[in-house]
Amino acid sequence: MRQIMALILMACPGLLAGQQFPAYTIPDSLLAGANEVVREEYCELEVLSEESGVIRCRKAVTLLSRDSEANALILGYDSGSKVKKLEARLYDARGREIRKMGKEEIRDFAAVDGFSVYQDNRLKALEANHHEYPYTLAYAYEMSVSGINFAMFPYWQIQEYRQSVEQASFVVRMPREIPLHYKALNLGMEPERTEDEKEARYTWRVRGLKAVQPEPYGPPASEVLPTLLTAAGRFRIGAYAGSMSSWQDFGAFIGQLFEGRDALPGYVAEKVRQLAADAGSDAEKITALYRYLQENMRYVSVQLGIGGWQPSSAAYVAENKYGDCKALSNFMKALLHEAGITAYPALIANGRVPYEVEDSFTYPLFNHAILYIPSEDMWLECTSSTFPAGYIGAGNAGRNTLLITPEGGRLKATPALNGKDNRVVGKTTVTLAENGAATVAGDFRIAGSRHEAYRQRSAYSSRKELEDWFVSESSLPALALESLDIQAAPDAPEAVCRYRATSARYASRAGKRLFIPLNAVRPLNSVPEEMAERRHPIRADEAFTEADTVVFHLPEGFQVESMPRAPVVVEVSFGVYEAKAEWSEGVLVYTRRLQLRRHRLPATGYEDFRSFYQEVAKADKAMAVLVEKKT
Repeated sequence: MRQIMALILMACPGLLAGQQFPAYTIPDSLLAGANEVVREEYCELEVLSEESGVIRCRKAVTLLSRDSEANALILGYDSGSKVKKLEARLYDARGREIRKMGKEEIRDFAAVDGFSVYQDNRLKALEANHHEYPYTLAYAYEMSVSGINFAMFPYWQIQEYRQSVEQASFVVRMPREIPLHYKALNLGMEPERTEDEKEARYTWRVRGLKAVQPEPYGPPASEVLPTLLTAAGRFRIGAYAGSMSSWQDFGAFIGQLFEGRDALPGYVAEKVRQLAADAGSDAEKITALYRYLQENMRYVSVQLGIGGWQPSSAAYVAENKYGDCKALSNFMKALLHEAGITAYPALIANGRVPYEVEDSFTYPLFNHAILYIPSEDMWLECTSSTFPAGYIGAGNAGRNTLLITPEGGRLKATPALNGKDNRVVGKTTVTLAENGAATVAGDFRIAGSRHEAYRQRSAYSSRKELEDWFVSESSLPALALESLDIQAAPDAPEAVCRYRATSARYASRAGKRLFIPLNAVRPLNSVPEEMAERRHPIRADEAFTEADTVVFHLPEGFQVESMPRAPVVVEVSFGVYEAKAEWSEGVLVYTRRLQLRRHRLPATGYEDFRSFYQEVAKADKAMAVLVEKKT
């Protein structure tokens, strides 16, 4: 195709007139493994003062197939920011303009998150709906920024997975008196720096970046893809001055936003004193006050202007009975202070961590707030109405937070959940019928991350929703529930699940034989894909333990003809699997244990890593064969 295009253009040079980004000029090296190619990108942040700046960006990307998701642009803004210019054009494979996108194709809507009652965050979005590939989307925009949108300097995501880059540059223009801090991830380069009497100019340039492929169980993108983080030495939001020169400085700035916002109404202070008087130890006081928070306040996001970083006051939360993560953490801090217990707000990135903050560079990629109590070394998730005190959930576990202390900010990690914390221990009794149907009774103890869905569902789902969810999550075939009882422990991250059900086809009948899957309760079905070449380390963050006992009561007149005779044991550095089957007259007992640890392995260990999962999946498919006795 490329040769044909070149011959046509040689014969008809007039076709070149007015062309922009023809696809045939892309080097073969940048096409390999790519869904799209960034043809050119120029982004600039002009810092006008400590309070405001301007972002200018133009970008052209050629989409090679429908697998590309580079057909859209989304810009976030708020009352302190304004999108002054946004335009886009489409070009075909030859580089001829298809059309300029109209204003009606640029949507403007509130950035609603489903929990907010007040929020001034908005989005402008354009989406190119074109289906003849390859084609090029070229856009340009300009934004004035102030407030949080300015204080959080943009980070430059130079490259996405399955995306190559022909040429791109990023520029920061700063008044000379304001320091610029920066950190390049997976990019060994320093900026070109020039300056005049008024400003310093920093420029980063890249060329010819080949597409990078994502890999299963890989490290986060921040360890693989080139990214540039930038931060201001000084900034100001309204009356508040801040700096990102260090975590201590930034924490001191956030501390200003919390000052004077922890005064409780008199009736709440009196309630705290009553609850504290009825409790003995500080741990008991914390639990009592945490329950008061959970029973009386609810999570609702309120983000107006600096409210993205500043909490609503404790009095506001008490009056309105709601608050966002910062406000509820601040309210809980005020309750504890009234009871004589010191606590610190902690900023955290909840969920999948895009970039693990570290001591060496201050860039607050946080999206959530929790609370830390140093005297008890305890963390509280103040937005949950169901978690027990001291449990903050898998989405907050094992990552750095920024504690907001009187001395400023400092990083502290939340505890990681290990295989003992995240566990399922269960016993299932299966009474088989001659036709392969069965009655099933299960009794499970679930803890840690594994219990969270049970706790949440049992608290908020209707009976039908709960039963439908349970059946959908079960791997047992053709399950029909007769009873289901789920109880979450009030003071521990644990739940108990008991159920009775029927399964119309638990086993398969063929002639006089029944074929029984020994592990239909919790089989491992997912095996890492085969890879010809592994480039990146292997990282698995979830640790858990599964321990199951399945007791089969055989139908009258049947005996075991075959089953696994020897126990299966597979042990590696990051986990262990054990399974065995035992039979005595009329009863077959199958036991299985799988334990995985959090681990990181070099890329060269991928085949051994995959082999472990293959062996476990194979063992989990083990069958027992019953045969009907001759009469």
